[in-house]
Amino acid sequence: IPVYSVKGHKEIINAIDGIGGLGIGEGAPEIVTGSRDGTVKVWDSRQKDDPVANMEPAQGENRRDCWTVTFGNAYNQEERVVCAGYDNGDIKLFDLRNMSLQWETNIKNGVCSLEFDRKDIRMNKLVATSLEGKFHVFDMRTQHPTKGFASVSEKAHKSTVWQVRHLPQNRELFLTAGGAGSLHLWK
Repeated sequence: IPVYSVKGHKEIINAIDGIGGLGIGEGAPEIVTGSRDGTVKVWDSRQKDDPVANMEPAQGENRRDCWTVTFGNAYNQEERVVCAGYDNGDIKLFDLRNMSLQWETNIKNGVCSLEFDRKDIRMNKLVATSLEGKFHVFDMRTQHPTKGFASVSEKAHKSTVWQVRHLPQNRELFLTAGGAGSLHLWK
């Protein structure tokens, strides 16, 4: 029997992430989901049936397929963000404290995976991987008023980069997983 169950989306759920509890980030234990229906929803298992946050396109806007979601910036009880990546290359950073879109960019190819170097510290680095074999590293502490966050991109694989994961013991190291079966370790 599931501990918690809810009809969360109208279409397939492509991505899920969690935070809170077990000493991983401050604040409530929450789950974020991203779906083909274009919505990103945050769930608190202590609250039945309804999401605690629902980020979706405005009426009449095009609904893009959300492929990946991740929590971050959970360094105290009040702060928390969700970052979502979409099939058209959009990356959107939602501030859950203010319930607002904090930042957005487009990396020109579908975003397959997103991960902060650590979820439970002030935002530091965000890595985004894409369909065309590239990854992008954003410095989330250096933001230009019009150009956005400082970033660097690298052609990592000869195929889609499906996943990125940081080493928990050393957030300067991360691994990318390519569609042709290759793994690359980066510093």
